[in-house]
Amino acid sequence: MGRLGTGGRAAVERPDTAPGPGTHRRALAALVLADVAFAYQQTAVVPVIPLIEKELGVPQAWGAWLLSGYLLVATVAAPVLGRLADRHGRRAMLLLGLGFFLAGSIAAAAAPAPVVLIAARAVQGVGGAVFPLSLSIVREEFPPGRVGSATGVLTGAFGIGTALGFATAGALTEAVSWHLVFAVGAVVVALAMPMVVRWVPSRPGPSGGALDVPGALLLSGVLALVLVGLTLLPQSKGAAWAVPGGLIAAGLAAGLLWFRRENRVAEPLIDLRTLRSPAQVWTNGVTVAIGYALFGTFYLVPQFVGNGSEGFGAGTGTVGLYLLPLAVGQILGGPAARTLQKGGTPRRPLAAGMAALAAGTAACGLIGGSSRPAFLAAAFVIGCGAGLTISASGTLVNVQADREHAAVSTSVNSTVRRVGGSLGSQASAAVIILVGTGRGGWLAAFGLAAAFALVSVPFAARVPLPGPEGGPSGAPPDLST
Repeated sequence: MGRLGTGGRAAVERPDTAPGPGTHRRALAALVLADVAFAYQQTAVVPVIPLIEKELGVPQAWGAWLLSGYLLVATVAAPVLGRLADRHGRRAMLLLGLGFFLAGSIAAAAAPAPVVLIAARAVQGVGGAVFPLSLSIVREEFPPGRVGSATGVLTGAFGIGTALGFATAGALTEAVSWHLVFAVGAVVVALAMPMVVRWVPSRPGPSGGALDVPGALLLSGVLALVLVGLTLLPQSKGAAWAVPGGLIAAGLAAGLLWFRRENRVAEPLIDLRTLRSPAQVWTNGVTVAIGYALFGTFYLVPQFVGNGSEGFGAGTGTVGLYLLPLAVGQILGGPAARTLQKGGTPRRPLAAGMAALAAGTAACGLIGGSSRPAFLAAAFVIGCGAGLTISASGTLVNVQADREHAAVSTSVNSTVRRVGGSLGSQASAAVIILVGTGRGGWLAAFGLAAAFALVSVPFAARVPLPGPEGGPSGAPPDLST
């Protein structure tokens, strides 16, 4: 029985009468449009966060919630919708995720105040399961010989959506308003939904497992306490530090309770048994650093390049272009991981990717505003590192999982990456506020992200491989960020 995310059985029973190629092409077209819309809207907000903070008078620490709040909800929503997909079918849950994403996009497009916008982004976070659910639909509906190519198409579509978000958000904002960024995303999602209804087959879920509501609520509380603590930390002085410190401590304590509970219940939200092998523990530990470095960079780059004194003084229309090399590097990094793995193990691209993340983020801080081409090259290196590590970590957790738990392992890895991402964006904002937006502040913020990646390199290079080394056991890695 599946336990999480894209959960369910890695080998799904297909109907005796297989649909023809035309049916598969139409279903894939619908999933591609859904994933492009999801990826576009997920990243298009990144380049315009500084402008939103300025226009709405949002402090930097709370502006970071436009990223971390989304990731918080996505972290919990992905396993919840995955569990519900096991009961009610994958297409139904894909449409539910898209529906929430559409509602959040409409609310964000019309948001008159910061709290409404942050809440709308949180609603969008329910759509965090869209990409993994798309992958699971491909595994369920497509012939085994076409699963790999269809997965590659979806992964490429996700990368294209990400690049479009970075490239067009600034121009749309300068031409009209940042509200238009969310409106465009809403239109594309609205176009994708009827295509999913018409062309993606609907099947009952493979199992009837119970939904772990207490586990979902407790996990939400853990992340919320830690993130709110990080938000309040830079604004607190002296004895007032006890408040954010207490929130963070409470979040960590609640995390221990959550781990204990998930290990004891019969139907956990996240099956922690997949984390008990040394290979899974090491890989997912490295994945936290991947998320921190990647989403920390997502937050820092727009803030830095728009800074007139230390950065490049870029306008809203061009901020996203500084992130475009990162998106291109991430698109290229996935296939490069498979090439780098030939004749070796996934540890090789994982370690190389972590080294690239460390080098790229450190270079961004050291280069500063002294050279635009060098800064863009550093962003490209970060993207290559992200593509290498996300692909390699997904492969590693699958190689070490039996076929029954392959999808579970992939989903856990994706969830852990989002946890690292929410911490990365919020902690990066906290560093900038605490140290300031002078040279030292940017060095500290980029340097902390680089340190997380650098410390992980030796662990990535030595991930235990206790089982026979072979290909992935059935579930492709979730390459969504």
